[in-house]
Amino acid sequence: MDALLDIIPYVVIAYASFKIGKHWAVWQISSNIADHPDHILKVLERIKELDKESNSEGTEMTIERVGDQLYAYAKDTGQFLAQAGTLADLTQRVSERFPDQTFFGTISRDDPAKELVK
Repeated sequence: MDALLDIIPYVVIAYASFKIGKHWAVWQISSNIADHPDHILKVLERIKELDKESNSEGTEMTIERVGDQLYAYAKDTGQFLAQAGTLADLTQRVSERFPDQTFFGTISRDDPAKELVK
């Protein structure tokens, strides 16, 4: 029991050090952003450029579920691309119909099509 009581001050010191360190790190990050907003803005602009570059390499498609089928459409034109029962089959059919084009897309978390992604 005495050994356990001897450890308690070290545990309290470790916990306090952790909390102080965490607050120190947040303060450092906040002050760095406040002191150098131009640098942060440049980083954000570069992230936007990279995102545009990666998305410009293909056509974005929207995927929706109707019944037990997935339907893919070109997001910008609404053109029907393909339909299938699984995401793997859907992407294969889109690739077969449009072999020279690259497509990308996402399914929102709330969309019931997520169930057919497996």
